[in-house]
Amino acid sequence: AQFSRILSACVIVVIVAGLVSLIGYSIYRGITRVKPSSDYSAALTEEGLIKNVQATSHLELPDYSNITVPLKEVEYTDEALEEAIKTMLENKSELDKDTEALIKFGDKVNIDYVGTVDGVEFAGGNTQGAGTDLEIGSGDYIDDFEEQLIGHGVGDKVTVEVTFPDDYSETDLARKDAVFEVVINGIYVVPEFTDEFVEENLSEYASTTDEYRTYLKEFNYNNNLSKWLEKYLMDNTTVTSYPESYMKHLKSIRKYEDQSSFEYLNQLYSAMGNQAYASFEQYIGKSEAKYDKELASLVQDDAKKALIFQAIYEAEGLKVTTDDFDKYMSEESIEDYDSYVDVYGKGYTMQQLIGGKVLEYLRETVKVQ
Repeated sequence: AQFSRILSACVIVVIVAGLVSLIGYSIYRGITRVKPSSDYSAALTEEGLIKNVQATSHLELPDYSNITVPLKEVEYTDEALEEAIKTMLENKSELDKDTEALIKFGDKVNIDYVGTVDGVEFAGGNTQGAGTDLEIGSGDYIDDFEEQLIGHGVGDKVTVEVTFPDDYSETDLARKDAVFEVVINGIYVVPEFTDEFVEENLSEYASTTDEYRTYLKEFNYNNNLSKWLEKYLMDNTTVTSYPESYMKHLKSIRKYEDQSSFEYLNQLYSAMGNQAYASFEQYIGKSEAKYDKELASLVQDDAKKALIFQAIYEAEGLKVTTDDFDKYMSEESIEDYDSYVDVYGKGYTMQQLIGGKVLEYLRETVKVQ
């Protein structure tokens, strides 16, 4: 009987200890759990500054007034410029089904085909009349397929004979001879880069080809320089402490964004009759407690960048104007100010402008050589 009482007492102690541990963990998780928030401006003033934070007291900045930038690391070359224009024109190309031009190397065409081996169609060898695009010389098709279309025109029916390579992904077709009956639907015509083209398609940037080249070169040079400067500041600034309230804010925003992505994917898959993830923890690949603990390291760079920009902004007495806001909206392709502020708030919007203003200031003061 005495042993029974001792055993019962031990069981009670174990149960109580378990309950205390469980209650303790619940309290701990109540304190450490990161609550998601969609209020991007909650920790910011309407001027875009971190509330109750003097940025310079949280970091050690490099001497940003004497930065020398290597030109070769930020320049936008004439070759890159012409390649960008070439790509843009190709993206504007239109399928011509009436042209009398004949296919040549480098042309982009639209074709249909039916492929057979020993007179029998094989899986994936029929476009079903849907048409498919092909750049002649790209090497996307079996060796010698594309070359056999050169010299033919729209409406032509071409018999293409090829041999599948030894390492063809569909092993049952490897090394076999095949015949494709190809119909040429059209040849894509790439527009010329003229003043008329610029006025019709690029009038928000320029009115002539020369103006657009100037715009494109300046825009990309400034973009490259801004990226270089931002990286330089991030690499050469030491954060002595992170503002606790701002870190808490950034973690809440990050968790909100991750949960939104999780919900979006599940809704997308659900619409297709599937389920992407059974839970948020499955989506992030770890327990929520571990995820919450790791959030601080995930948002540190965001906090560091915000502190750097704010510190320079205040130290140099910079100001953001309505013109800066309009420019930001234009560059970010944001058309509706009210809708943007409704989502992110004025503080967050102004914080983006502060970053842009600081980089603009530095671009004008650094040496590039």
